[in-house]
Amino acid sequence: MDYEILEHTADVCIRVYGKSLDKLFENSARAMMDLITDKEKIKPSQEIEIEVDGETIEELLVHWLQEILYLHEVSKMVFKDFRLSLIGKTHAKGNALGEKIDMDRHELLFDIKAVTYHNLKIEPVNDRLKVDIVFDV
Repeated sequence: MDYEILEHTADVCIRVYGKSLDKLFENSARAMMDLITDKEKIKPSQEIEIEVDGETIEELLVHWLQEILYLHEVSKMVFKDFRLSLIGKTHAKGNALGEKIDMDRHELLFDIKAVTYHNLKIEPVNDRLKVDIVFDV
């Protein structure tokens, strides 16, 4: 499994794993979208390019997730998959594959208000990377 939901008092916290930095970012986006809706009901008919900057790798991850959340809220979209094409220490570029929300098919579960920096630290664990992400709901 690429992620798990952790106990948290008021918000939602997930622990995400990835074999590489790009996989960690992709898995983090998938996990966030799993909290929002059932991804199996999404028919990815649109591809949206996402490009973000950050001063640290953790800030870059937050900006990546915030941009996806922004697209979800403002463009009324849900996403099934994510692909990073470029990731560096301060810049990431990739694509989100999804579609416009269809209330007949897409039940919205969690209303995520923000991605937080609370205890956010990307660290190696055995042969992969791990990060705990707290969402304000």
